[in-house]
Amino acid sequence: MRASLLACILASCLAPAACSGTRGGPADAGADQLDTATEAEVPGPDAGWPSPNEWSWDGSWTPVLPLDCLLDDEYGDGHDGTPVLPPGEWDWEDTNDDLANWRNFETNLGGFTPLMDGAGGQFGWRLVPNEPGACDFSGPAAYFEGSCGVDIIDLGAAGSIHSYATGNLGEGPDVLVFRESWSLDFRTGSSETGGETDNDLVVAGCGENADGSFDVMTCTIHTGPGSDWVFVRDISRAGVDLGNGAHGRTDATDPLDGDDLVVLRGNTHDFRVFGGRGDDTVVWFVDENVQTTTWLGPNFFGGGGHGDALWHDDGTDRLVLAVPAGSPIVTSTPTPPGSVLVRGTDGELVLDEPTQDDPFARYCIECGTSPDGRKTLIIEYVSADETVSTGYFFVTAFEELQIGVGPGAEVFALDDVAGTASPLADAAVPTQPPDWPDAYCP
Repeated sequence: MRASLLACILASCLAPAACSGTRGGPADAGADQLDTATEAEVPGPDAGWPSPNEWSWDGSWTPVLPLDCLLDDEYGDGHDGTPVLPPGEWDWEDTNDDLANWRNFETNLGGFTPLMDGAGGQFGWRLVPNEPGACDFSGPAAYFEGSCGVDIIDLGAAGSIHSYATGNLGEGPDVLVFRESWSLDFRTGSSETGGETDNDLVVAGCGENADGSFDVMTCTIHTGPGSDWVFVRDISRAGVDLGNGAHGRTDATDPLDGDDLVVLRGNTHDFRVFGGRGDDTVVWFVDENVQTTTWLGPNFFGGGGHGDALWHDDGTDRLVLAVPAGSPIVTSTPTPPGSVLVRGTDGELVLDEPTQDDPFARYCIECGTSPDGRKTLIIEYVSADETVSTGYFFVTAFEELQIGVGPGAEVFALDDVAGTASPLADAAVPTQPPDWPDAYCP
């Protein structure tokens, strides 16, 4: 049976030799093709995942080829024996055409192989790391600017991405996979690079930390336009931006943002999720925490986290607490073990002061009162055995709360004017989150 191209892409995780390719070579030299000896066990509809096609992980994209924005403006034709490269800042001194930045990238990180469809058309690039499974994507990684097609940045189950100012994969249904990240502001998509076909997939935090430690820290992953899926494990002091606008500012929402999903597993502490536009779903497996801090302290925003973006999302956003189904909702403290507290705030504006000088990170803890009286909600969960206690966490501009996943899960309407949660009608179908994509993190 012919494997799908996505299977070939994923085989770079499961068997790095299965998809061969040259580094920065011509588009017809060793490029990824549909046929491969390895049929990767990619998630499918039975696991709650969309069906891929040969151009995109979720089947959302059928490009009209050729694309005129896959190649670097200067190094896209192989002139004078130069490599054929994706967009980037590949010269240290542009006037000298020295390719010094490319040599730095290739020596320390790896190269790229073109992604080709069954008709021989190129639709993207895949990183070929020097160290498959454990690529340290930092330093010269900043020279890569992303293309308008599919960019597969698979750093491996032990890979890391960190310590450079900003990165961007541009338009197209991109895939980013890594275990660790810190000191980074990274965009898989952005309103500044287009977004008509920008359904991105991010798998962050490969592996599990039984000691309560964290792998995704002091960074923000922006997915921008489109309908994006983000899977994060072991996150602390970091953010997931699903649809902020103006290149990821928290006071703007991206006009091309769609319905997004983020699944949070493992150890989760002091993080932010920004939904943007669309009907967004956030699934938090709270009981997986090996809690080493007094409180967990996240903040959830259905839209943005500051200014005009706070209340200007017309979508219906749902927070799913993957805790035991039937956990009762209470309205007063102290929160009994095995219960979820939901209560309102008084409508004051309480800013998170340390972030206020950064337009891509600033947010409010309590976000004031909207023109129609909406306010931030306070929620708290305490597990039945009291090993997990979230402390107060703050939820702004979410319309629904789900308690539990699977049999017995129930969806509640959030009234953030009155500060209450009430069961929705029988027509409300509980969210069943997709399986964690183990095939990306073998």
